[in-house]
Amino acid sequence: MKYPVLRCVVASVLLAAPLASAVGADYWYAGVGLGYGKIEFYPADFSSNGTATETIRDADLGFTGAVGVQFNKNWAFEVNFIQLGKFSYKYTQGANTQQDVYEVSGWGGSLLPTIPLTRNFSLFGRLGAMAAQVRNTIRNPASTGFDGSITAVQVNTTTLLSGFGAQYFLNRDFGIRVEYQNLGKVGTEGSCSTCTGRANAQFLSANAVFTF
Repeated sequence: MKYPVLRCVVASVLLAAPLASAVGADYWYAGVGLGYGKIEFYPADFSSNGTATETIRDADLGFTGAVGVQFNKNWAFEVNFIQLGKFSYKYTQGANTQQDVYEVSGWGGSLLPTIPLTRNFSLFGRLGAMAAQVRNTIRNPASTGFDGSITAVQVNTTTLLSGFGAQYFLNRDFGIRVEYQNLGKVGTEGSCSTCTGRANAQFLSANAVFTF
């Protein structure tokens, strides 16, 4: 995992979860939320090495949805969808401009080890895998002589999905959740006609959770 703090938090939750109360609390739930999507472009795949002026937009508003089952107070399994938003990498050479519009989304499946601190409030970790889809749409590409055309490349990659968060249930049917998720490295290496370029992707969200 790239982020040592995240690795420590997830490991702590995994170790501590069995120590928490094991009173049965099995139920199904669904959640929806809005959040802050953030990516870090790989310079090796995007940098012009000084031949152009570069403008980067690496954050956007995204959304998420999930369906899961809470087996007991210590463990849950969840399938979730994340749409991080649209990002861009813009190159300016004199009067000419090329813009790469970079979109990230994906479906994930995760185990959520949970530590209940009170009857309604708990902390949780996330560890699973995500099928991430990246689409890079290049507008007015330099490779075609800035002729105003549009080219697009789309790839699917599988990444490690990890994270942590907290949730509070106002009653038996409704709760709120705040969560950080790390989607890892998405996209494919290089700037070829079948490559999207790589980026590290993260998502911070606030969610409404409904039990059923």
